[in-house]
Amino acid sequence: MSYLAMVFVPIILMSVFMLFIFSAGGLKDVRHYLDNEQNETYLQALVYGELSYVLRNNAGELEKQEYVTEIQDRLGELWAGLLISRDGEITSVAPFLQQASPHEDWKQLLEEPPKAAAFNSFRYETSEMNLTYPDGGEGKAVLLRRIDTVPIYWRPVGTLFSLAFICLTSLLLTYFVSRSIIRPIKKLEAAALQIKDGDLTHKVVATTRGEIGQLSIAFEDMRVRLKHSIDQSLQYEENRKMLLSHISHDLKTPISAIKGYVEGIMDGIANTDEKRIRYMETIYRKASDMDQLIDELFLFSKLDLQTVAFDFKVIDMSRYMEHFLDEQRFDLEKSGVRLIYENSGMHPTMIAADPDKLSRVLTNILNNCIKYMGQQLEESRKEIHVRLKELDEHILVEIEDSGPGIEKEDLPYIFDRFYRAEQSRNSETGGSGLGLAIVKQIIEGHGGMVWAENAEKSGARFCMKLPKSMLVKAVDDHEEHTNH
Repeated sequence: MSYLAMVFVPIILMSVFMLFIFSAGGLKDVRHYLDNEQNETYLQALVYGELSYVLRNNAGELEKQEYVTEIQDRLGELWAGLLISRDGEITSVAPFLQQASPHEDWKQLLEEPPKAAAFNSFRYETSEMNLTYPDGGEGKAVLLRRIDTVPIYWRPVGTLFSLAFICLTSLLLTYFVSRSIIRPIKKLEAAALQIKDGDLTHKVVATTRGEIGQLSIAFEDMRVRLKHSIDQSLQYEENRKMLLSHISHDLKTPISAIKGYVEGIMDGIANTDEKRIRYMETIYRKASDMDQLIDELFLFSKLDLQTVAFDFKVIDMSRYMEHFLDEQRFDLEKSGVRLIYENSGMHPTMIAADPDKLSRVLTNILNNCIKYMGQQLEESRKEIHVRLKELDEHILVEIEDSGPGIEKEDLPYIFDRFYRAEQSRNSETGGSGLGLAIVKQIIEGHGGMVWAENAEKSGARFCMKLPKSMLVKAVDDHEEHTNH
């Protein structure tokens, strides 16, 4: 559109300007003007044929004033005029010629008529004819016909003016169009230089439409994605550093303990079978803790990078919870913890879940509850209540313990990686700080939500919301080609 405008707009403006000139000059109807110009040759031929016949065969008509006046008027309408002489004296000069050149020496022009003449910036073509009057007198007639519809200088000047007008208009259009293109490109260039220098904070705003605007939008989308990618890489790098730091810290303690017990055995401190067995059991327990820590680190790393494949199956959540809690109840009772499952007779409810990953989630939460309740006195009540509730489109699982609860300032962060509440930062409770972070990653991988809150009386309550399984219509044999 810009290129077409630069071609056609100057032509349109020039046409409008010419129409204005014609209108200002008193020529209201341009079509009438053009018709007269086209018919002029035909009309001139008629008058000139009649005049030639009279001059050759009936020169006496030129002595009649009425005829001469009539013929001069008709010639004047056709931008022509006649000079007539008799015996060397001028008898008639066309009013049209006198008006065109009031001070012209017509007698000299009549005696030596040129092939062409110019009066008042118009060119005229001359035609002469000798004639003989009826009484024997000699005469001459010279016809001057204007061959230009406009003054001589009008054509070159008009051509130059038209070219200058078109060029100026084209230059102005080119300037504005180029500016509308160059300015956004300059902004894109500045943005590219900023990106090259590593500054991705400046937003690229599309100030125009069309191709340049689309380019600006694509450039902004590229900047946003590049910034997101760099921020994500920086976050991964920060996570990696934090992971290494925590791995070093969490592995150093059990390794130091293992080294100490091994040295005790080597130095003979464990000089009895009872001490050696106790030392070996401690070494085995520390090694098991390290193995569990490495396993959790490996699983969390894969979950964080989204490289863990979920094996989703449609399961009845109520029956799944019953089987899982039955397996856990015996081990919990050995630890002095009572496990209570509250189902309230809920009918079968299907969800799409990975049974193994879901088992890992429930195990981590139960272990967290046991860890916190282990800080209480032996005579304190230790119970874990598990409730299953059906919502409109979700299943809500609540796991509530009778422990000391969670401090309010810790609640927003307990699902963050390597976060440990202050109560568990001792050698008895330990913990990698990844258990609840793994829970969050797995539940979100199922399309659900997980959060923690304090119970009304005491203890912590962990809540998980999982989406129900959608019903799928089976396709019968006769509907196998039907698009459902």
